[in-house]
Amino acid sequence: MMVTFACAAAMVLGLTAMNGTAEATPKNGILKGNPSNKVLASEFLLLLKAKNQNGLKRFLDDDFILQRTTEYLNKKEYLENPSIVDAYKVRGIVAIRKSTNVRIIRFEAETTQLINGEPVAGGWLPRLSTFVKDKKSGAWKLVAHANDAFSFELHFDH
Repeated sequence: MMVTFACAAAMVLGLTAMNGTAEATPKNGILKGNPSNKVLASEFLLLLKAKNQNGLKRFLDDDFILQRTTEYLNKKEYLENPSIVDAYKVRGIVAIRKSTNVRIIRFEAETTQLINGEPVAGGWLPRLSTFVKDKKSGAWKLVAHANDAFSFELHFDH
């Protein structure tokens, strides 16, 4: 009976992962080796969803900059008021590997998220992230991130 339960649980977990509804466990902001582009693209959102402040501190490079539609923030400023992410999905991952130590990843994310206390418009929104591999630790760091989280909320008079 125990074997049957274990097999059933494994099948459910496998199907969940295939359907894209399962999430990876945050690695406390430390990604080493050769993580997939999806893992790199997702780690920031994953750490935010987990409310893992220490992981964010480790994952964000000291020179981190975040560009939004209406503002930009450095690492210290961002960590004072990080986004609140309740759910997310990523798709359309396109990566440029400039070297073995740099990756630029363009993707879209659909999130249930608050930025500065304001809900982010629904739908798939573009993101652009640049990652560097730390020479000393070998860990990947997010050095720059841009999103257009409020693109659907901006209105211009013609």
